[in-house]
Parts: sequence; structure tokens; C-alpha cells
Amino acid sequence: MLKKQLILPRGLLVFSFVDAALMSIVWVVEAPYLRLLGFTPLEYGILGSIMAVTSLAGLVTVGWLTDRFKAVPLIVLSLLLRLLCLILLVTGVKELIYLSAGIGGFASPLLWVPFEVLISRIVEKERYHYAYPYIHAFTQVGNAIGAYSGWIPELTSKAYGMNILELYRLTIIVSAFAALLLIPLLRGIKEQHPTLAKGGGLLDTIRSVPRDVWRVMGKLALVEALIGLGASISIHNISYYFILKYKVGSGGLGTLYGSENLVMAFLMLLLPKLSERLGGSLRTYVIISSTSIPLLIGITLVNNYYMAMTLYIARTVLMNVAHPLLTAFTMNIIPPEHRGKASSIMGLSWQIPTVPGRSIGGYLLQVDLEAPLRITAALYVAALTYLMIAFRRHKQQ
Repeated sequence: MLKKQLILPRGLLVFSFVDAALMSIVWVVEAPYLRLLGFTPLEYGILGSIMAVTSLAGLVTVGWLTDRFKAVPLIVLSLLLRLLCLILLVTGVKELIYLSAGIGGFASPLLWVPFEVLISRIVEKERYHYAYPYIHAFTQVGNAIGAYSGWIPELTSKAYGMNILELYRLTIIVSAFAALLLIPLLRGIKEQHPTLAKGGGLLDTIRSVPRDVWRVMGKLALVEALIGLGASISIHNISYYFILKYKVGSGGLGTLYGSENLVMAFLMLLLPKLSERLGGSLRTYVIISSTSIPLLIGITLVNNYYMAMTLYIARTVLMNVAHPLLTAFTMNIIPPEHRGKASSIMGLSWQIPTVPGRSIGGYLLQVDLEAPLRITAALYVAALTYLMIAFRRHKQQ
């Protein structure tokens, strides 16, 4: 089915799968690891804010760089910076962990912005609504396997009496170095880039963007800002929410994240046909995402981990599974020579609210555990409503 619908390099598929698995297990063990080191919910939120600040620095230039140069070297640079970030994380020294968050935040957009644009350079435009869901499906399967692997440190600790903190540390550092083995997979990718810009600085490039493109990017940026603020207040701190409310460890969190990613991977394969039946990428994205909001409220009304986990999995799947369609919609309405900048601007608008949002969410967890989730639900309603109104012409088309 995949070969009939689009042509994606095998190396890129393997890269997206394995890299997602390695980083997913790091994500699962990081919150329990920091908890054992004595980080409070507020300090955990501050770490997120630091990542958001430095991510802005990366986003300011990465879109411009991606539009001017090839994407693969930027992805490799991101992998090297991420390695340094995780080496600092496993030291256990609080000051170095804060530095780690800063480097990790800067490295993140150097990976995902070029990666998203790279797909648009190796796939025909008419097949974007196939390409993005399929490549993200591979990523989600990798995320699921990595998340389920969160049980390995816990079960190893119980079986052999090993120190769980040291096992978390070992898991992080092994995953960090293993990611470097993926670099050769990217060498064979031949990206078509007919719009490589020669000469002119960043400001000149910005001035060259037509006004109608700026208007479109501005509308999308507002949507991303509302969603980003909502996500940073609650979803980005959700590991600590479950740790505080239900006392779960990396195994419980791994089951949660693994299940949601596995379900999303399967459903993403159905998105292209569903998009065609429902009337396009944008309409399908809004319909699916809006159904997640009542479930977000439902999480705050239960006191059983398995019920809360089920609701959270369903909510996450519905909110995120259709996001590749929003990316496909964006790449379709933005001219090729401006897609890197558009990705950066959307990333900036998503990250800027994250700077205060992560710390606000961490503080609210100490005051009222359920408040962050309820605030997020309200922000998501506002974002999706505006998206329908602002792009109603495109939705009808």
C-alpha cells in the first residue's frame, strides 16, 4: 500500500522509526529520573521553560537555513547537539541539567523543521496528504516501542536489586549514543531543492515574502500559539501530573505513552482516505481534534489511574493523530520557497507561549492538580474555533 501511494526513501523511514524509539524511552524515564534527583514540579516546569526559550533561538534561523540549504546536514547537527544535551542530563548536577535543557531546546527545531521540509522535497505535492501521515505513522510506532521499553529499568531493578536511578541514567546515555548510528541512513537521501537562494541575508529573505503569504502564516501562527499555550500548561507536564496523583513510575508512563502512539500509528494510515471523504485536510483535522476536548475535562473528574490513562490516551490520539494533515495543508498553501520560514514561524508561535506556560503549569500543579487540564481545554476550543473561521474558504474548497 505504501509503495503504491508514495515514494519515500527506506533510510528515512528507518531513521524516523528508530530515532523515535530511542528518544521516546528517554522521554519516559526523564520525569521519574528528575523526581528521584529531587526536582519539584515547579523546577520541572522551569526546565521546560528553559527549553522553550532556547528553542526560540533555533527557530529564528532554522527556517531561513532550511530554505537556503539542504535539510540533511541540519538534521545531523541536531543529533550531535542532542547527544551533548543528554550527556549533561545524566551527570545529575542540577546546574548542568539546566544547561542540558537549554541545549536540547536549541537542538529540537534543527531536527523537526528540516525533516518536515525534507519530505516536501522528495514527495510530489499531490501526495502530501499521504506522505505526512505515513511518515508520522512510522514515527509513532517507534515512539510506542520506546515508551513500552520504560518497563525495562523498573523490571530490571526489581529482578536484580539494582539502583533504579542508575538504571535510568544508563538508559538515557545508551539511547543518546545509539542515535548517532542512524546518521549513515541519511546520506543516500537525494532531496530536490530547486529554490536554493544565493546571496541576501535573513532580513532580505524576510522582506521577499509576499503579503498574502504573511497573512496566511499569521493566521496559522495564532492557532499554533493558542494550542502551544494550552499544551505547555498541562500536556507538557503530564508526566508529573500522573506521578503526583497516582505515584506511577517509568513503567506506568511507558504503558500510557506506548499505547497512545501505537493507536495513532494505525489511525494515521487511514487519514489520507478519510481526508478525501470528509472534504480535505483542514476539515478532517478540525473534526477529529475537536472531539478530544471533552475527554480532557474527563481526566480531571476521575480518581483511578487506568480510567485516567484510558481517557488520556483517547484524548491524545484524537488531538494529535490528524496533525500531519494540518502540516500537509500548510505545505500546500505555502509556496515552496517559503516553507522553511513558515515552519519556523509556526514553531515560534507554538514555542513562545511555552516559555511562561511550562512554569505556570508547574506552579498550578502545586496549587490545584486539575486546573492546568481545564485551562488547556478552554484554549483548545478557542484555537479550533478560530481555525474554522479563519480558513473557512480553504475548508470549503
